[in-house]
Amino acid sequence: MNFRSHTRREIAEAIAAGGQAWMLDTGTDGDDDVLVGSLEEVASDLLDHFELDALPESWELTRFEPDWLD
Repeated sequence: MNFRSHTRREIAEAIAAGGQAWMLDTGTDGDDDVLVGSLEEVASDLLDHFELDALPESWELTRFEPDWLD
């Protein structure tokens, strides 16, 4: 699991405060990450960051569970 955009602590604090985190699996593209925000915010940020009109079909966003930080 890659933590590029946020540290484990930042993710844990966001979840503890009632926020959401999402695990991005980009398949073989090598841009896996864990992102903080609502699904809509995270998807929008990804589209902006990668300058895409839609997320590639091979990419998957999965709700990040707090116990994955252990």
